[in-house]
Amino acid sequence: MAKTRVRSANLSSHPGSSYRIDQVVTGRVERVLPFGVFVRLSDGARAYVRRRELTQAGDLDPRRVVSEGDEIQGVVIALAEPGRNLELSVRRAEPDPWEAFARSHRVRDTVTGTVKSLTAKEVFVQVLPGVDGLIPLDELAPWPVERPDELLWVGDQVEAMITHLDGRNKRLRLSIRQQMKHQVRVREVMEFLGAGESTEEETWDAMESKPPREKGGIEPDTAEQVGRVLVVDDHEEVREPLVTWLCRQGLAADGVGTLEQALAHLQKRKYGLALVDLDLAGDDGIHFIQTLEQGAPDTRVMVMSTPEWIAQRSEELLTSGVMDAFVKPLDLDEIRHMLIRLGRGEMPTPLWSSAPRPDEGEVQASFRRLAEIMRSGLSLAARFEAGLKELVHSAQAEAGIVFHLDPDSQQVSIVVQVGRIPLNREIVYALNKSPVKDVIQEQHKVFERHVSRYAQPRFSNLLALLPFESCLGVPIFAEGKVEYALFLFHRQPEAFSRYRLRDAQAMAMLFSVALENQALERRIRDLSPFLLSGHLAAGFGHEVYNKMSGLEIQLRNLRADGKRLAREAEERLPEPRQLTELSQAIDQLLSMALDLKETVELFRELLQAEQNERVEVNEVIRRTTQLLRPTARRHQVSLELDLASDLPPITGSAVRLQQVFANLMLNAVQHTARKMTQWPDGRGRLRISTTWAVDEKRPIQVRFADNGPGIHHQLWENIFALGFSSRPGGTGLGLFIARSLVESMGGQVAVERSVIPIGTTFRVELPGSVREA
Repeated sequence: MAKTRVRSANLSSHPGSSYRIDQVVTGRVERVLPFGVFVRLSDGARAYVRRRELTQAGDLDPRRVVSEGDEIQGVVIALAEPGRNLELSVRRAEPDPWEAFARSHRVRDTVTGTVKSLTAKEVFVQVLPGVDGLIPLDELAPWPVERPDELLWVGDQVEAMITHLDGRNKRLRLSIRQQMKHQVRVREVMEFLGAGESTEEETWDAMESKPPREKGGIEPDTAEQVGRVLVVDDHEEVREPLVTWLCRQGLAADGVGTLEQALAHLQKRKYGLALVDLDLAGDDGIHFIQTLEQGAPDTRVMVMSTPEWIAQRSEELLTSGVMDAFVKPLDLDEIRHMLIRLGRGEMPTPLWSSAPRPDEGEVQASFRRLAEIMRSGLSLAARFEAGLKELVHSAQAEAGIVFHLDPDSQQVSIVVQVGRIPLNREIVYALNKSPVKDVIQEQHKVFERHVSRYAQPRFSNLLALLPFESCLGVPIFAEGKVEYALFLFHRQPEAFSRYRLRDAQAMAMLFSVALENQALERRIRDLSPFLLSGHLAAGFGHEVYNKMSGLEIQLRNLRADGKRLAREAEERLPEPRQLTELSQAIDQLLSMALDLKETVELFRELLQAEQNERVEVNEVIRRTTQLLRPTARRHQVSLELDLASDLPPITGSAVRLQQVFANLMLNAVQHTARKMTQWPDGRGRLRISTTWAVDEKRPIQVRFADNGPGIHHQLWENIFALGFSSRPGGTGLGLFIARSLVESMGGQVAVERSVIPIGTTFRVELPGSVREA
């Protein structure tokens, strides 16, 4: 993907060089750090771009935006002085996004965005990079919401109505509640008019929208989340004005000039944030930060210094837990922006933690994270690779391999390999006579610290695969047997300690989780037709019982009419009208009997369908809808079909496809019904549509679009994992089965779009033959 083009200004390191404010210059990225970018200009001068000046979003890690060697352009915003670099801005060189946004939008317009942060009473949404909007608590939904995190998570997509727009002051207020009410009114009008055009202006109830109040400083709730601030700087001319400014922003702040004074303050009271100058006279700021981690772990740390000094100590900062770095001379807008983000909860972990120290807590957290991966929906090889990469890194190994021994052929194969030692894969066939087979068959551990000295003959075949001196191997148990083994290698002798053997055994246990999970998934897939029978039987029974009840009533009526006509026949001939009614009743009975026969036949066909047959996707959708309509009606969710008229058939299983559609529809109906219990004015709806995307790899596309509560963006993939359910009482099987069956037919299923709390669209993609002319 092409890197974002950045406009930067030059820092003049040559006495004769001259730059001016607002001058546009070009240079190449020389170094990228979490807090900013160093640029080398064409005349050899160096310049600096702060992180917040790199993009319109302002808070993106520079390492995600540019790379060393990229050519960028920027605007000079500060001239070079002795001890100070020239500074550039990329975002100021680009058009202000607010101007275009204000021109193209107005109050009542609908916008989409991504949740950036949450407070106790507000949600902040990024509509465009550089354009953020605010949603008050009482505008999050038509029903009462006590806390924003009950409804929304950071990263979720939302759709909202503009209720206030002030382009000059860059103020935007949004409402999800008004957007949802508006959608209901529009739908009611469209249903009333039938196929007529909707008149959105006529369905709009004018609302009084008050602009947000002007904020002279940081809001009290935000300041409370930041906590008291301690400024540590030996320059009084920096320290005292900064403390005063922080207090005027609404924060409680203290200032000290030495690390000894800082430690004394920290013993007396609790601080939420420490702003620390790295270059303290006679003191080491990094050492102080490390002391804070032990004595005051709840105090977050941000550093202040010159770009050169921060760059010089960057490796130490990367492992110190520092949350951010501010370049001197300080940019108060940058600090204020960061404090607001901190108060909103946008920075729960250090931004610098790209290389954390490997302590026990980190190791445990790593294994907890890997345990989730082992239970995820990834392929077995992908799960093994993720774990092996982590182990190779933590054990400082040069290579890691997971081997598999086929129980029938007794041949060894490589499942996954990680590391920088090249393999001679031609020798894999000989590994059935190596310690790999011993580890798997005898369940013995291998721990060799100097193979060439003590055990070379035994390891000769394994040494032919790759060169090494240090080696450890452990078996991987699953389902009461061992077919896999985990090995680590290093070309230096005595590279591994006994603790590394313990780590390998722990990873082998996680791999066992992955294997057990895979076995369970396989069993679930084998049971899928029987699970489908249960789903279909529920809908089938409902339909049959309804038709049987109607048939019984009709028969009772017919019997009564027959008795009445028999009595009248003794006295006089029946009237023509009575004979007509009797004939109509008989016709209705015949129609109902045929309908019942068709329903029974449909159920029989679905359960006896072939696995590789010609399947009409639209017909399967119609049948699924027919069977699930009673369930949807019971949950007060309407089912709508919009099917392409000329989809080509696919080769597959009607039963499997039926279950995919049934599971997706049941999932949508159940979640939509839950939302409607909170929103009585709403009307549940599920729309199923098909399209033919001729240029796609899987051209048959089926969409299931509901107006349920939506799915948090962080869960878009998790919902397909075995056992995962966001619905109370859910089994966590439905979507897992749906994905497994779709993939068995060469297709895919995923969340295409989900807007909280407005609705979700699932997309199923299926391979299709060439459409007939």
